[in-house]
Amino acid sequence: MAQIQYQPRIVYGTAPLLQWPLEDIFALWWTDEVFRETLRQTPEPKLQPEKSQSGGILTPTGDDVLFRADTQYALKGRLRMIDIRIQQLEEHRKQLGRVSLEVEGALYRARVSRKLMVWRHFPIRLLPTEILTTIFRYIVWSVPGPYEANYTRLTLTATCKRFREVAIADQSLWNSVWFLDVFPWSRSLAFLERAGTSPLDVRFGDKEHRVRPGKEDRPLTINQFDYLLNALLPKISQIRILVVRFETIELVEHFMRRFSVAGPPTLLERYEVHRTSVPYLWPLEKAESPIRLSMYPTPKLRWICLDGVAIDFANLHLTNLQTVDLRRMCVQSCPTSERFSEMLDASPALYKLALDASGPRWTQRPVTGIRRVEMPNLRELLIGDVSCLFSMYMLNHIHAPRVMALSLVHLGGQDYSQMLGMMTGLFPELQLLSIFTLELPKSDEIMRKAVLWLESMPRIKMLKIVATKRTILDAFYQDPTQYWTQLRMDAYLRSWKEKHGDQEVERPVLLPNLEFLYYNKQDAGDEISVLTMGRQAIGKPFKVAYTPDIHIKTVPPEELEKIKSSVGTLEILEGMKPAPMELDIHRDMVGTVDKSLQIHSPYYLPPKGFN
Repeated sequence: MAQIQYQPRIVYGTAPLLQWPLEDIFALWWTDEVFRETLRQTPEPKLQPEKSQSGGILTPTGDDVLFRADTQYALKGRLRMIDIRIQQLEEHRKQLGRVSLEVEGALYRARVSRKLMVWRHFPIRLLPTEILTTIFRYIVWSVPGPYEANYTRLTLTATCKRFREVAIADQSLWNSVWFLDVFPWSRSLAFLERAGTSPLDVRFGDKEHRVRPGKEDRPLTINQFDYLLNALLPKISQIRILVVRFETIELVEHFMRRFSVAGPPTLLERYEVHRTSVPYLWPLEKAESPIRLSMYPTPKLRWICLDGVAIDFANLHLTNLQTVDLRRMCVQSCPTSERFSEMLDASPALYKLALDASGPRWTQRPVTGIRRVEMPNLRELLIGDVSCLFSMYMLNHIHAPRVMALSLVHLGGQDYSQMLGMMTGLFPELQLLSIFTLELPKSDEIMRKAVLWLESMPRIKMLKIVATKRTILDAFYQDPTQYWTQLRMDAYLRSWKEKHGDQEVERPVLLPNLEFLYYNKQDAGDEISVLTMGRQAIGKPFKVAYTPDIHIKTVPPEELEKIKSSVGTLEILEGMKPAPMELDIHRDMVGTVDKSLQIHSPYYLPPKGFN
């Protein structure tokens, strides 16, 4: 049969009916999808009652029957017969010299029968407990999300008595608790109990559960929330990861107050609190009376994320943080400039710094009065939703020449060219530049600042563009020498003549290593084809352009054709899945930090080739 392309797709839970043509099913008999369909159509095996030697009726267990000598002898005989049948059919297929669906169907049924027989008779329940435990851990923690993890754990405990005993006895199978059910959280609290004394990774909120169609989604009350906290907080010394997400400020602050006095969080590595509602209008008394993260030291804290909430930064126990992610804070709640610098200074292992509508508290002090902190291991920086002056104020607090991933997010409504001018030369090792909405007025002077800023980052490999205006897109295919001073041009010509003599002068190309592009949601008039065709015109086209499948459906056909004709390959990504090159860059970034500090990436990075 002709070679059929196959893209594996993992399905958890009940698989949909297989709608493949017969030819594909026969050719791909070995795939997970086909085997699931076979199992769906196969009746459950049943044990028949047998007579005992005393004349009574017994119903033996599966293992009793499976490992009896007569059963094993019969199994080996059936396997030999199936192997002979498969060999005969394969030889017959070769002799025919053509595709026969009758032969392919018979071969398919023989192969699947053999596979099903081997699987069914594999003695998995007799494996040593430690081996079965390891297998269960791989099964549970290889799933893509929390719903699948819960489903897999529940399936293991419902399969048979042996599986249930092994699974429940292993505390590490249950120590990741995501409260996806509703009050009184019976399932999640059972997981919490089974976790025993192991370190806990806990996530909960008021919108985590799925709402069934036609069923009312009642808001969570303080009394109901206390029921959860009364079960969780006695284990505060075991909590390693804590992610909390609530819509109302009342629930958020109630949690923060109870957590701060519950006891010493000695294992806490990650503290993440989100307030999902619009938080900009804060009562002044709350902004000026923040809640402490904890009344006790947090010696292992490495990751802090605050979104729409704030803590008492003045009394925060300083630790060597690796990720600082501050979002949507009112000015009064932000750490002071001095305290912000102290936090950075105490964190030589800081790897990611994200400041989105927050940062060091704004003051009118001169820039010369700000203490700039050396950050040798900072590899990722995000600046978002702040004014141009505030962004420059934040940048004056850090010196991080080895930043390799820079994100500029929601910077609009004013001219940000001063910020670009300030960043010129700051990040010479940058490899990944992400721009999610950046506005620049159109003028020759602003274009000069943008081009010289880009020229100062020659190692950029990948560009991510979302809702970005034409003025910044145009900068990526300019001739940088047009914006040089005469002094710099003369120096370049002298250097060229010394190296190449009388050869014709070659002008440098802007961003010579830029080969990968990700784009999404560009407005009319800011078409991405302007960028791809511009890079093609200067002899540096993108090798690969990535875009999500959701976006590609909205692109006009003529625009899509322009993009395809001006890039090497256009790859469609599933949902918001990261591009392979982006993952490669993040893997490389982790390898450049100080190994003695045991710095870890804040992202899950699958092994190369398993993107």
